[in-house]
Amino acid sequence: MAEKVWQKRFSQPLDPRVHDLNRSLGFDNWLAPYDLQVSTVWARALNRCGLLSEKDLKAILQGLKDIGAEFEQGEFELHEADEDIHMAIERRLGELIGEPARRLHHGRSRNDQVATDLRLYALDHAGKIRQALREVITALVELAGEHTGTPFPGHTHLQQAQVLSLGHLLLAHAWSLKSDNEFLDRVKQVTSVCPLGSAALGGSTAPVDREWIASELGFAAPSDNSVEAVASRDFVMDLLYGLSRTGVHLSRLAEDFILWNSQEFGFVTLADTVATGSSLLAHKKNPDMFELIRGKSGRLVGNHTGFLATVKGLPSGYNKDLQEDKEPLFDSVDTVLQLLPALEVTLRGVTFNVERIAAQLSPYLKAERIVQYLTGRGVAFREAYGIAGSLVKEAESQAVALEDLPVKVFQKASPSFEEDILTVLESDWEIPAEGVMGGSNRKSVEQQLKQLRDWIKR
Repeated sequence: MAEKVWQKRFSQPLDPRVHDLNRSLGFDNWLAPYDLQVSTVWARALNRCGLLSEKDLKAILQGLKDIGAEFEQGEFELHEADEDIHMAIERRLGELIGEPARRLHHGRSRNDQVATDLRLYALDHAGKIRQALREVITALVELAGEHTGTPFPGHTHLQQAQVLSLGHLLLAHAWSLKSDNEFLDRVKQVTSVCPLGSAALGGSTAPVDREWIASELGFAAPSDNSVEAVASRDFVMDLLYGLSRTGVHLSRLAEDFILWNSQEFGFVTLADTVATGSSLLAHKKNPDMFELIRGKSGRLVGNHTGFLATVKGLPSGYNKDLQEDKEPLFDSVDTVLQLLPALEVTLRGVTFNVERIAAQLSPYLKAERIVQYLTGRGVAFREAYGIAGSLVKEAESQAVALEDLPVKVFQKASPSFEEDILTVLESDWEIPAEGVMGGSNRKSVEQQLKQLRDWIKR
């Protein structure tokens, strides 16, 4: 095994079993493009403060460019002795340009190097996830726009509670995902702090211009405290939380569609292109995409909580425990970027069975009409509520709908009822045109659609 860069401090080589545990190259190679970007700017910073000649700078920049091409073409070779992607790139740079490569690491530590790489990765991928969320929200908005006037049973406690606009219910999921998108935007803001120049702990010994470095790398500002800069993984915790809450919202959406797709509900039909079959039961058409979304949300929550447990007891400064920041982050990012496009195409393959939905609306949902009828005639709400409940009980005992009860039953329950109560109850379900802001009425749903469409265009 090749000698480590730090090996001269030790009298014996690292045990291979310890090497395997210490090595992070199996997963941190995702950081290669960001590490090349960081090293390019660091080389220029050293040149700017007189610590790197123009000749050496030119050689280093060309070498880094050539290494980038090797990665893009799949030709970069990882060696067993490479501890991590940073040392692999440094080793390869030495093979390509020789002595100048040994000057690149002046005043820099892998501590601030990896912290900077990881922030660049987080910024880049938070942006990609926000765009993928926007595509899913677009699909939900388009689906909701087709069903602003479709009556749909809204549930509480998984019991039919109130008739809603189907479009309104779909937009509830769109608003949740929009909130996730905005949270990730805030994560990008707090992530946009550059640690480079903090070195191992106390700040670089090279008199580099850290504000220039931050600007060149696209950060909003350099970090204020070198100890905090190399040790903090708050941005990882924030991003993992953002992805786990997105996963929770996706899971709730998926659960709705799984229920609606069942024979017991029969509210939706999935396109053949997004459903799967059974290896045994020939009649099956399974909502696997929604089930996988629901299942993988637990993985996202686990990555977040697991990393919180890793960092909760660390002392100040960098500790090797922080090597555990990458696998949960990379896994959560990859998972969400896989789920969102699959969800988008699945939503675009959904057909709502409107007649079936209408047939499944519980006749006892019309108890709300009874309450409105009575309160409109001056009956106190709690009294009207009790009267409606007693009428539902009577209708259930006779196994009939509320409108099938004789008028005399209504009038026995309250003298405020007149003959027109049956007309009120017999009328078909219809989404009201007007109502409270943010409610399920058509005006509100159209306002929501406009707000979300305008946001999508931004």
